[in-house]
Order: sequence, then structure tokens, then C-alpha cells
Amino acid sequence: MTVNPVTAENTADATSAPVTASSAPSVPQPASPGAAPKPGPRPGPKPGPPKPAVPRQATAAGAGKPAAGKPAKPGKSAPAAAPRVTLLAATADNVFDVADDAVDALLEAGAEPGSILVLTTGGAHPWQQHEETFGATQYWRQYDEGKDVFYASLPASRPLRRTTLVVVVNGFVDEATAGQTLKAALTAGASVTVCGDIERVRALTGLA
Repeated sequence: MTVNPVTAENTADATSAPVTASSAPSVPQPASPGAAPKPGPRPGPKPGPPKPAVPRQATAAGAGKPAAGKPAKPGKSAPAAAPRVTLLAATADNVFDVADDAVDALLEAGAEPGSILVLTTGGAHPWQQHEETFGATQYWRQYDEGKDVFYASLPASRPLRRTTLVVVVNGFVDEATAGQTLKAALTAGASVTVCGDIERVRALTGLA
């Protein structure tokens, strides 16, 4: 099945599309060095008119689903359902803005802040850079407490997973493992929004 690319204006339904992927890690530089985020929890969604929904779903090849009418064998858990994937077109210059808008759209749609994980494949998001200035212990405590949107970069020093995932494709620390890094990121949530060069994402993941 196919995933139609959508633009940054259509981020309202960042939770709307199924697709799978596989596994591995990565990390480049924040978008604009200018304004540093303010300390404390991430601010709420930007005010503005509601954004139109973008109904579109697809399933990635390789996503296992239990066969109809065939119960799972005793002692074995049923295969995990494929994540729903939405692709948002973004350039190297605006990928953080597109991702931030996607997070705002998710919050406006009712997603709990603690259910959202933002992963960058290259350099850390500016918000992550800011939070890490308070030390690793404080930084990771925010993830463990699960009260707010959490920002991390790949490869991460520990396994990360939340229900709702926003993947920021902003380059890769190691181009040789770019595909593995991106596929691994796609498995970290049940609903995944990928922001970046859509054709590149498709080439690395096999998404149609």
C-alpha cells in the first residue's frame, strides 16, 4: 500500500497513517542557533485555527498481524501491529519547524504530552540541547516521569518508546547505517510522524 506525502500545513492529523519498519540508530545540528528554548516544561501548542485533518494510512511491508481465525499458539504472544506512519515533507532548513508544528497538532488533537517522543536522526533538537544543560540525571528523569514531551537523538544511550512518535530526519551521524537508524526509530511508537525528505525516507525504509 502507499503513503501519500503531505505538507507542513497538513500536520493536524499527525497520527493518521499505518506503516512498519525495522531497526537501528543516529545524530547532526539544530536548525537555528539563535533563540535558545526557555527552561522548564515544553510550552503548550501554538494558538491558531484548527488544522484540517489529513486522513491517510498505510502499512509497511513486513508488519506482522495475527492471521484471521487463527489464535496465537500457547506460550507465544501475537505479533505487534504495524505502526501508523504519516510522512511530512520538510527541508534541512525547516525540518525542526515542521516537527514542532506536528507536536502542536498532536497536542491540539488531544494527545497527552507524556505520550509523545521526538527523535532526531542527526543533531539534537534545540529543546534537547537546552534540557541537557541541567545534567544527564535531570534530563532522563523527565523521560522516566513521562509528564511532558521528550526529545532525544539517535543513537540513544537507552531504549526509548512512547505511544506517539515524531521522527525528525535531519541527517545521520553515520550514513552507512542511515537505513537501520531510521527503521529502528519507526518501531519506537504505535503512531509515527516522519518529518524530512520524503523520497529519501522511502528509499531508506522501503515505505511505499
